[in-house]
This record gives sequence, C-alpha cells and structure tokens, in this order.
Amino acid sequence: MVIKAFFFTILTLLLLFPLAAEDTNCMTADCHKEFKKMKRLHAPVEDDCTTCHEKTGDHKFKFADRANLCYECHDDKKQGKQVHEAVSAGDCTDCHNPHGGDYKSLLKTKRVDTLCFECHEQEPMGKKFVHGPNASGNCAICHEPHASDHKPLLLASKETICVRCHTDKDFSGGGKHMHSPMKQGCSGCHSPHSSDFKYQLLKASENLCGKCHEAIVSKAAAAKFKHPVVQQERSCFNCHDAHGSIYENNLRQSPLNLCIDCHNKPIIGTDGKDYNIYKIVTQNPQKHGPVEDGNCSGCHNPHGSDFYKLLIGEFPREFYTPYDVKKYGVCFECHESTLAKTEKTTTLTDFRDGDRNLHYVHVNLQKGRTCRACHEIHAGTREKHIREETPFGNWDIPIGFEKTAAGGSCAPGCHKPYSYDRNKKEP
Repeated sequence: MVIKAFFFTILTLLLLFPLAAEDTNCMTADCHKEFKKMKRLHAPVEDDCTTCHEKTGDHKFKFADRANLCYECHDDKKQGKQVHEAVSAGDCTDCHNPHGGDYKSLLKTKRVDTLCFECHEQEPMGKKFVHGPNASGNCAICHEPHASDHKPLLLASKETICVRCHTDKDFSGGGKHMHSPMKQGCSGCHSPHSSDFKYQLLKASENLCGKCHEAIVSKAAAAKFKHPVVQQERSCFNCHDAHGSIYENNLRQSPLNLCIDCHNKPIIGTDGKDYNIYKIVTQNPQKHGPVEDGNCSGCHNPHGSDFYKLLIGEFPREFYTPYDVKKYGVCFECHESTLAKTEKTTTLTDFRDGDRNLHYVHVNLQKGRTCRACHEIHAGTREKHIREETPFGNWDIPIGFEKTAAGGSCAPGCHKPYSYDRNKKEP
C-alpha cells in the first residue's frame, strides 16, 4: 500500500507541475504545432521560448525588452549613418518571422522585394528593361537592409557599387580615361531599377548624350554633311565607350584605327577609282602629318560638318579652280597661308626656282591647280606626299618628279619637262 501511495503522489505532481522542458518549449502536440512544419526554426524556439518571452500568467507572455531584444543574440544592426526605418523603430518582425519560416534569414516572403514593396513604391521597378537584381527580386544585392554609411542604404558608395558586379566598367585605374559622369556614379545615365530604354538608360542614347554634350549633338544634327555612323543605331556608342577607355575622349580604339576600321571598303571617287583609305594609309610609307600622328580629326570633323568630306574648313571640290586663300581653310590650319600667294620668297617653301615661288605659279594659272593635283592627301610613296600621277578625266598623268640636292624636275603631260634649282641666281 505504501508503494502504491508513492507512485500516486509522483503522478499527481507531474500532472500539476509539468517538467521544465515543457515550460520552456512550447511546441507540443497541442500547442504551436505549426512551428514543427517550418523548414527553419529560430534557435530560441527550439531551445527556450523564455529567451524572448517573459511569462506573466497562465499562457500569457510579454517581450522582455522589445526594442533591444534581438540584440541580446544578434549584432547591433543600427550601426551606420543611414538606418532603415524599421530597424531604428525596433520592428524586426516587420520583415522577419520571429519563430521560423521557409526562407533564408527567416524572411516572411521568398522574394526580398515582396517585403520591400510593402513600404516602397513598386511602379518604378516594372518598366520594359529591368536591372537583373531587381528582376530577381533581390534588393539586398545593392542595398543593406539594416543600416549603411551610404545613401540610400547602399552596400558601397554610389561611385563604386556598380563596378562590384560590372568589373569591366571600372576605369578608375591609372592611365585610363573615365567618362566624367562615372565619377559621380552610374545613376547619372542609368536607372538602377528599370527603364523604358535598353541598358536601363534614362533616355535614348542620342538624347542622353545631349544632356552634357549639347553643342556637339546640335552641331551633328544641323550639319550639312552628316557622318553616317552618327545617324546609325548605337549612334555615339559606335565610336565612344560610354564608361571609359584607355584612349582620350573615351574612344573604343585609337583614333586612326577607329576610322580606318570603317573606311576599309571601296570608296569610288569622281574619277571612278577605288580610294580605300585603309589601303592608302597602311600601304604607303609617307603619311600626311595628321595621319602620321593618328589624328584624322586634324582635318575631318567626326560628328558632322558644313564642309565637303566632313572637313573642318573649306577645300575645293573641283580639281581645277582659280586660287583664293579662303578656299583652303583646312590646309591653312597648319600650313602658312602665304605659301601660295607670295610670288617671291626664299623662306616660305623649298619648291622654288631661285626666289620664284613655284606654288604661286601653279595655283595662279588660268586653270589653277588645287593642292591635290600634285600632293597625296592621306599618304603616298614620295616625300612631301608628291603624287606618282594625277588624274585628268580618264587619263592619269604621270608627274615624273625627280628630286635633286637643290631642287628637282618633273615631266608631266600638262607641260614640257621643267627643273628648278633653289640656288639659282638671277642673271
């Protein structure tokens, strides 16, 4: 009878006073059994519910210190110049399920942006071209959800955050030329979330460039002679890298290579001949100064011009024309304008017979010769870019120039053989 009485007492005590484990773990067959279905449980739920809840009565609890409760275990998430409003208010449970869940970090939703859109506007995120992290719903690729030293809660400064992924767009290293807007961050040209334009551009490329390069874009649009590449798809980006380059002006290649890559095709002149600029430049040793320097823009405006052949100044379209210094504006950007209008000289040119200026003689004829009658414009085989032959209708007139120590001679079909000597003395 004594033994029966002892076991009866123990059973009564267990019923009246459950074991401590059941006091601290609320997941029983009758209580909070839904927690057991969660893929991830918050550690205190598995170990001890009273870590977060303080019992105040029969199945009644309160948070011990709601504002700082999470920081009893987790690092302080309020460290940063910019603190997410929910964090500063201590509302961790706005985003996280305090007991557990099916998603990483115990978030309440599978996609991060679903949580973000509970407070933030969704409309700017859904345009035609969407940034990858935004499309995947992972705002945390760019934004720190708790606190940051950078606005608006960016993981890094606006100047550097994009190149963390877009490493090929980092032109901050020595010897490179970074496009000026990049120094203030990519958002000057791109929307970080979505846009109606490809690459999340804020505007169509030709309009976007005009925000800063208004004078160039306006001039190109109004030019009498337009550079076709500027009018084509990709517009400015056919020649320029919008982010940066190892070349000045953010060119995609060196200026000369950029030009001759496109001008490596038949260009039929008024004489019916093929003037492939690539072949002319690469196959001839004596190059015109700007070509030798790799600077096509020394003579041509790459965006558009009011002058023939996109030249930066006047040059006669006619092969023969009466001389006027105004007709040769492009030449006299570099060459002395008195070269062809001074009849007597011993200093302006080596092309003289004694002090008789033979440039003056040639251009002031009744049928005046232009510069290209005797000189190759881009490159040739002879010094001073003297031509081997000059076109005359269907006939290529051989110039037959021969250089001497003090002058030279030529025997073209346009006149009988002549020679000149710079040391010649007047009789």
